Amino acid sequence: MKIGFIAAAAVALLVAGCDQGLPTGGGQSVELKSDDMIHGQASAPVTIIEYASMTCPHCAAFNKDVIPQLTKDYIDTGKAKLIFREFPLDGAARMASAVARCFSGDQYFSFIDLLFANQMNWIKDFDGNGMITKEDIVEGLSQMARQAGMPRERVVACADDEKNLAAVDANWQEGQTRYNVGSTPTFIINGTPHVGEITYDALKQVIDPLAGG
Repeated sequence: MKIGFIAAAAVALLVAGCDQGLPTGGGQSVELKSDDMIHGQASAPVTIIEYASMTCPHCAAFNKDVIPQLTKDYIDTGKAKLIFREFPLDGAARMASAVARCFSGDQYFSFIDLLFANQMNWIKDFDGNGMITKEDIVEGLSQMARQAGMPRERVVACADDEKNLAAVDANWQEGQTRYNVGSTPTFIINGTPHVGEITYDALKQVIDPLAGG
């Protein structure tokens, strides 16, 4: 039986809640979790938590336009670390997040890069029935994962992995209850929320005082 996830690809990529530009709030303490996906040195003075959905085009744009320079100037130099926490806005994003968690370290972030760079290639109606279903997403994720060396049967298992899904759901729940996340991307920078897509220059203005730059 097919499960309808998204009516059309356009809906998947323009889902309500993606970059709504909500106002920022006050700072809160930031705690690292044992299952956090961390890019950079854990001891870096600036902690950037990104709440993102794999099907969000604004998240993909941030990943393409900002992450490379951020990595070069702040993450690789030990000034900042990026913690990627899933905030799936639909079933497709939840599945993709679970599959990604079968990778670790640099492979995890490389797979995230691949998914964001190819959203329109894996969020599609592969069987032409007018709906994007779970089977379509499995097919799309399998095509992406094949490039990272993961076979289709592993993708299917990872997409339904209870531990991975529980970690994804926990991040989604905590994002709402602790940080009032309601749209993606949302960034928590040393405890202070910044909602919506942000340019590198704007991000630099936030990070530099915190990093002593």
